[in-house]
Amino acid sequence: MKLLQVGMLKSFLLPILLLHSLVRPAAATASACDEWDLLQREIRDGTIVSDQAFGKIVELDGRLRKEYSEKIDDRPFSFPVKGYGPDCIGGSEGSGYQPEGYDFYDGNRHRGHPAHDLFINDPEETGFDASTDYPAEIVAFSSGVVVAVNRSWEYPSQVRGGIYIWIFSPADQRYCYYAHLARTLVAPGDVVKAGDPIGLLGRSGKNAWPKRSPTHLHFMCLSFDEGRMTPVNTYPELRQPGGD
Repeated sequence: MKLLQVGMLKSFLLPILLLHSLVRPAAATASACDEWDLLQREIRDGTIVSDQAFGKIVELDGRLRKEYSEKIDDRPFSFPVKGYGPDCIGGSEGSGYQPEGYDFYDGNRHRGHPAHDLFINDPEETGFDASTDYPAEIVAFSSGVVVAVNRSWEYPSQVRGGIYIWIFSPADQRYCYYAHLARTLVAPGDVVKAGDPIGLLGRSGKNAWPKRSPTHLHFMCLSFDEGRMTPVNTYPELRQPGGD
């Protein structure tokens, strides 16, 4: 009797299972953000040739502009380290920005320093802001969409940026990079406005981890520039008053 019942149940369920397999939705294709995230890892680690990476960057930029240009407003810039301002920019009058020799497609082997280091009050180099005893909050410099995130880093990894975030801003065709974080608060595909929290500052990264390095945010912006990914000196914008 039990065998008969099992047989009847199978005969009843089989058509339903077959129908379900026919109407099951196809797996979603990877978004442009997910593909950009994967591509930047390949560029970073040197597992893709430059010409192929260049072509893919151009393709993905077109897709990102098409999908997000109408969705993201153009708000005033915000200083990337909450509670700080231009006085924390490293160097003299922005001299820390040294783009000579930089090539995005060199990945982790790139030369130059096409960025500004923004230092926090951390004399003991613990990774915590001495005035709050908590990691400094990092906010979006400009409105955009998150296109890449590296969520973890452990010594002795050679990844220079450690835990980092890339954000694409359609309004100015820039890709902004926030490195040496302790934690990320966003994921690829997240749309953020200037001033929105995106991470907490830390000391992750090959050159930020050692005690000789003061705790800082490595902040870089690249112009798409028809795929060339050209460094932009954001010093004048970082100096603008009135940021959040």
